[in-house]
Amino acid sequence: MNFDNLAILDVETTGASAPYDRIIEIGVIRIEKNKIVKKFETLINPEVTISPFIENLTGIVGRQLKDAPLFSEIKSDLAELLDGCVLVAHNARFDYSFIRNEYKRIGVPYSAKQLCTVKLSRLLFPNFSHHNLDSIIERFEIKCERRHRALDDAMVLWDFLQKVGNTTTPEKLQKAFDAILKKPSLPPLLKSKDVEVLPEKAGVYLFFGKSEIPLYIGKSINIKDRVLSHFINDVDSSTELEISQQIERIETIETGGELSALLLESELIKKLQPIYNRKLRNARRMVTLRQHVTKDGYNTLSIVNGEEIKSEEVEQVLGIFKSVKSAKEHLARLVEENQLCQKMLGLQKVSGPCFAYHLEKCKGACVGKENPILFNARFVMAFAKTKLRAWPFSGPILVKERRDDVGDAMVFDKWCYLGKFDEYEGSQANDLVALSDFDVYKILQGFLRDEKNLKKITTLPSSGINSQNLSF
Repeated sequence: MNFDNLAILDVETTGASAPYDRIIEIGVIRIEKNKIVKKFETLINPEVTISPFIENLTGIVGRQLKDAPLFSEIKSDLAELLDGCVLVAHNARFDYSFIRNEYKRIGVPYSAKQLCTVKLSRLLFPNFSHHNLDSIIERFEIKCERRHRALDDAMVLWDFLQKVGNTTTPEKLQKAFDAILKKPSLPPLLKSKDVEVLPEKAGVYLFFGKSEIPLYIGKSINIKDRVLSHFINDVDSSTELEISQQIERIETIETGGELSALLLESELIKKLQPIYNRKLRNARRMVTLRQHVTKDGYNTLSIVNGEEIKSEEVEQVLGIFKSVKSAKEHLARLVEENQLCQKMLGLQKVSGPCFAYHLEKCKGACVGKENPILFNARFVMAFAKTKLRAWPFSGPILVKERRDDVGDAMVFDKWCYLGKFDEYEGSQANDLVALSDFDVYKILQGFLRDEKNLKKITTLPSSGINSQNLSF
């Protein structure tokens, strides 16, 4: 295979976080028409100290960096090397994010297609379990005099590409390249310029055909990447292929982050009823299981169809289902798995013992023979996965998300989304109907499970909020 217009790159850095850490060395090899046309290597002054760990790993010590150029001083040379090239790196997202952030610090935008050689190795050699650079070096008997030095590691990747180029059919290699580069086959009715201008930011995208009713609505933390993935996968999915044949334009709405994108996607799907979004098209005001306690102290339940869940009732909800049938099927499984009582779970209406008691599969709660404490313990365990959580905050919360120049401030109370900051009226919070839309509960539950999201939350007084709560 002929390798053309590649910039094989490696960076050594002060740490692993691109927004906070800095580059200390860059090595680049520019490839044109299967030949090296230029090599570039330089240390870079990160303007911060480097740790002993990095010094031991790379062999680069702090005193070597004091007289090295700043990134701003080599930006032009680097731009010339990278111009018009696919950026090739091992774990390309890492190297790309550092280059992009260094350019961003000096006010210069940078973007490029990335070919990750880790992904390439996995695609071409799925029988191997390890695809780190040391494994590549050993597997292909590649020489590397200075491991963890930028240019030497970049040369390893060039040797690797040449070796796979000589041992892999051009068709297989091209297919792997296209998959990694997410090279799309654009829909016939969509203009390429409409795809080129798609934002690489969080938000929601809407596919339209001839009608004003959307074909499909989706969300992503990178709209452009996600849209292109639809066009890559269309040959493998009949639904994607149908959408691809009809789509004529794309609309996008940027958001401050993933939570605001999820909420907006859910809202728009229910409002606009896109043709191909089946999963979220209907607001999930469904059948609920509500917990009660009998006069004898046994936990029992009732099946409630179609009623919204009041805020004070959240802790009584043992599960939400699409239909009475699916709720009863779930209950039947729990009866068998946990030796619960069919009568207590509402599956049988009999005056005496339930049918399972006669088969010795019920321990006798229906006739008062089982201790309520033991029955209730199994009851609680059985519904642990589906039971709704109580609202974990003392009042409403403000969730702030920001990405680049887009920020969102959203208010929630008792699992209910109250809207954006400027839509919120604190006096309404105590009287709200919670969970009018179960998808909001699921979305917010997922958000709260990730500990790093907790720093985005501010607890609010029920009486209201002011602009001081809104600083990002």
